[in-house]
Amino acid sequence: MAVNLDAEARLAGLIEAMAANSDTHALPRFSWGEKLAAGAIAGILAAILMTGSLMAYSNAIGTGVWMPLKTLAGLVYGVEALVAGSLAISTGAGIQLGFSVALGILFGLAVSRRTSVILALFAGLAIGIAIWAAMELYVLPFWDPTMEARIALMPVAYFVAHVLFGISLGITPLLVRALSRRRVRETPRYGASGETSQI
Repeated sequence: MAVNLDAEARLAGLIEAMAANSDTHALPRFSWGEKLAAGAIAGILAAILMTGSLMAYSNAIGTGVWMPLKTLAGLVYGVEALVAGSLAISTGAGIQLGFSVALGILFGLAVSRRTSVILALFAGLAIGIAIWAAMELYVLPFWDPTMEARIALMPVAYFVAHVLFGISLGITPLLVRALSRRRVRETPRYGASGETSQI
């Protein structure tokens, strides 16, 4: 009877250890660094997709490939941004990239190991559409009328660009998990013999 109880206790302990080990691998704990890095990557991707789609459309309709960046620089230079050349282009790119990375990092910090990709995609889309609405209602009319006049030539493309922006933010959980799995694989694991092995 004592042997049976001892065997059952060992079996229960083994099952608990396996469950704990399985949970750790299925849902690795995310570090702050992984969240920051994933958010920054998502923000950069969002900036590239959003700005790239607007630049391609602007070039296709004949207003010039650099027009979206120049009009964004209107926040700093006003209407003179249209003739400011490379300075306006770099300023517009800096504004877009800085805003996107900052928002991506905030989004990344909000991600937990239980955040589903579907939920994150919906949240990203909601943020993208909210930014589009804020730009249309407040930012462009009051702060950047130069951009407002040019965006009036491409309203659908401008909305689609914000949708792409939101989708890019929504993949942040995938990026965090990818970085976390890489860390777990590269972290040395000590076995019973004291030798290290890779997870």
